[in-house]
Amino acid sequence: MAKFFEEDVKESQKKKSSKAVQAAEKLQSGQVKTTKEKLETRRTTFLDKIADWIAYAEHGTGRFFIAFGEAIRHLFYCMECEIVDSARSVEEGIYAAQRTLKNKINDYYSENPDKGQKRHRQKRKRMRQFIQTKHSLAEKEKTASAKMVRLINHMDRKNEQLANKTTGLVKKGNRRFNLAREWAEINKRKLLTHFSMVVIIAICGVAVFNHYTAYEYSYNGRTLGVVKKQEDVLKIVDIVSEQLSKEHNAEISIDKDQDIAFKRIITADKQIDDTEEVLKRLTYMRNMNAKAYGIYVDDIRVAIVDSEKTAKDILKTIQSDYLTTAGEVEYEHVGFKQKIRIKQIDTKLGRIQNIDAVMQKLLTGAVSQQVHTVVPGDTLSGIAGMYDMSTSELREANPTINPEKLSIGQQIILTKPAPMVTVRTVEVATYPEAIPYETEYKDTDTLYKGETSTEVSGVEGTRSVTARITRENGTQIAAVVLSSETLSNPTTEVVLRGTKVRPATVGTGNLRYPVSNFRLSSKFGPRWGRMHYGLDLACPVGTKVNASDGGTVIFSGYSGSYGYVVKINHGNGMVTLYAHCSKLLVKKGDKVYQGQQIALSGNTGRSTGPHCHFQVEINGVPKNPLNYL
Repeated sequence: MAKFFEEDVKESQKKKSSKAVQAAEKLQSGQVKTTKEKLETRRTTFLDKIADWIAYAEHGTGRFFIAFGEAIRHLFYCMECEIVDSARSVEEGIYAAQRTLKNKINDYYSENPDKGQKRHRQKRKRMRQFIQTKHSLAEKEKTASAKMVRLINHMDRKNEQLANKTTGLVKKGNRRFNLAREWAEINKRKLLTHFSMVVIIAICGVAVFNHYTAYEYSYNGRTLGVVKKQEDVLKIVDIVSEQLSKEHNAEISIDKDQDIAFKRIITADKQIDDTEEVLKRLTYMRNMNAKAYGIYVDDIRVAIVDSEKTAKDILKTIQSDYLTTAGEVEYEHVGFKQKIRIKQIDTKLGRIQNIDAVMQKLLTGAVSQQVHTVVPGDTLSGIAGMYDMSTSELREANPTINPEKLSIGQQIILTKPAPMVTVRTVEVATYPEAIPYETEYKDTDTLYKGETSTEVSGVEGTRSVTARITRENGTQIAAVVLSSETLSNPTTEVVLRGTKVRPATVGTGNLRYPVSNFRLSSKFGPRWGRMHYGLDLACPVGTKVNASDGGTVIFSGYSGSYGYVVKINHGNGMVTLYAHCSKLLVKKGDKVYQGQQIALSGNTGRSTGPHCHFQVEINGVPKNPLNYL
């Protein structure tokens, strides 16, 4: 191949050299003109033609334009020749620059032989690396080919061995099969007899086993009963699911594979359930899996109901209890203070609660605690009455207290049920509001010092207020007044203030009735099977109760069956008692004079009607007040 290539190159070089020789001969003989001579000839011809055309144009105007066009075309042709010459000059310059650059590179490496040698070594090194890589790839290819050939040969040998073994096994199996067939032909009658006996025994055994066995069925591990066939249970599962879903208004499903399990048992004396009994047992199951909805308060589940609609209806009912239908109220927001969420859950049928139970839990399921500090005159029953509780509830919350011995300053815990949810409303309401009146005082010598009397009663004014009110469970917690309009102005109250010196606050020994305009409803002495130690002076609630004589207040407070009581020590062992008051106007240690108002009559404590119980004690022994009045 290389030899053929060398011959081809030599032949082409010969052709080129012969053409060059022919061109040189033409040039020497003058037959070939250079490009410059050609251009010079063309320019001379062009000028001659222009002269001829001008002379010719003198003979006629029409031919002038034709001559002018020809001149322009020849002019452009000359310009084209100039451009071609310039391009050739540029090309020759580029070739010259390349030769110059190559010569400079050769000169550089000639002046720096070390670098030239280094460059030559690097070139040879790259060539060696290329050749080595080529040889390495060729060797790897040969190795891979050899491995592939060995693998194919190995597989061929294995296939031949496997085929030989298979052929041997088939031949051996055929021989054994033929022997077995010959033996079966000889013993055919005996084999049929034995096989028939085995089949009959098996059928009888299965029949006896089925007769004395049954299936114990269970739901989620809880055994319910015994059935003869599994189908007796499975065929009514869907009916039970549908019936329970309608009855409890919840999504109840029974998985035949997961929820229902069967166990084969010997029946013995166990009762077999029929279809009706199975239906009854499944229907009354309370641990049935069910889809329900949980009500969550601040991410804590507090109730489970049958449907989302039921949960929403319960919450709406609770909210509606704190809403008013008055036309002057417009609600901007109705919601809950807590975070309320309704979520579908998987639960048991027996855990689904009814509406009343959920309402009760949401309204009273929480507990609020309050502390009462015992003051003089407090009793357990009186404290329970003040907080609208029963004595038993109070004792249950405070099991360590002694009801008969309450200590002053002792703290009693008051535990009350409280709502688990707080309904928060924001409303814009228009309502009347009282305008407080001012009080003007006038001194008078007709009253004792410290006494007052109303000359002109104050009257509150009214105004119409529009406000944005925020409530929690109906209790106002904030209000922003938007506008107000005065409807009536208040009337100033005029109060007379006494300047007269008080009389002595010591007892005179002569008692006066503590109230006026009364009716004596009960006297001192036995009454209803027990002793009555005073006088009952019947009068309307709020009647003034005055001190029967001057003295010092030794008790003012609540005292069991007596209700609100004032006791005054008049000296010389005499003490008067005023019971069942509605309001107390003096406190322990106050000095009072005869006729001074000390309380308002009422109906507190154990009382059959509004009255003032008046009692007189001499050295701690109750006496008949009529003997001292």
